[in-house]
Amino acid sequence: MTTTLQNLLSLSDFAWGRLRDRVQGLTDAEYFWEPFDVTWSVRQTADGLAMDGFAEDGLVIAPEPPPFTTLAWRITHIVDILQEDRTATWFGHEVDPADGQPPVPGSAAEALTALDHSYDVWRRRLASLSQEDLDRPMGAIASQHAEDDGTAFALHILDELIHHGAEVGTLRDFYRGLHPEDPFEGALSGEITPAEQPTLVAEAAAAQRWELVPMLAELGFGLDEKTANGFTAAHLAAGNGALATLRFLVERGADLSITDARFNADVLGWAKWFHQADAIAYLEGQGTNAR
Repeated sequence: MTTTLQNLLSLSDFAWGRLRDRVQGLTDAEYFWEPFDVTWSVRQTADGLAMDGFAEDGLVIAPEPPPFTTLAWRITHIVDILQEDRTATWFGHEVDPADGQPPVPGSAAEALTALDHSYDVWRRRLASLSQEDLDRPMGAIASQHAEDDGTAFALHILDELIHHGAEVGTLRDFYRGLHPEDPFEGALSGEITPAEQPTLVAEAAAAQRWELVPMLAELGFGLDEKTANGFTAAHLAAGNGALATLRFLVERGADLSITDARFNADVLGWAKWFHQADAIAYLEGQGTNAR
């Protein structure tokens, strides 16, 4: 029987994995992007007294409606939520001094490092809880939430992770839509080599730019590399029913036995999972090469 704690950890890991995938490749330009005149962000302090020389915009009582917030502000907020002392003390546990205090990251790279550390802190704290910790009212330390039990508080932190993570993903979508870039132009023009970006064939398949797969393959980009989410071009072609691309990959010797990171399935498994009858028939016709 699955315990409450196991369910909380499973949900936490799922939400975290989704957020971490969505911030992969974050740039400073995105991190600090302010699309409106009135926007809260994190800014370098004049006196440099704040941690890392940056501090969050904000007021004790936020205006109504509150200003739009940048990715920098939102990611810093998630870091704070996960790593703040109360994710230990409200459960009745001591804070490990090695966990440190939540920083205000001053760049996209620092933000990703801070996110990783904050989630590690939160997950270790969550995993250390007993059923008694989850069932017990938190008491005076939780102020107006004194009568709420540990499970309610854990769910509150997970709600914060989930909904702010969704905001981060949506804001990245807005930025990409307003700042369109074709990541494949550099490869086609010879400015980017397979050694510099080996995963471009898989990324072209992920973008469903099927026409680019043969072109990139001819330029020497590998067929069996995986996207950041762990999928090869063959997985994506099979799952999408892109039969012409799938045939090309098979004829060029793509490894159909590689398993992906999400379903732990090979290429034929993807065709079956997504009910792509033509791809299934073609792959099964390849015999042992498709297994």
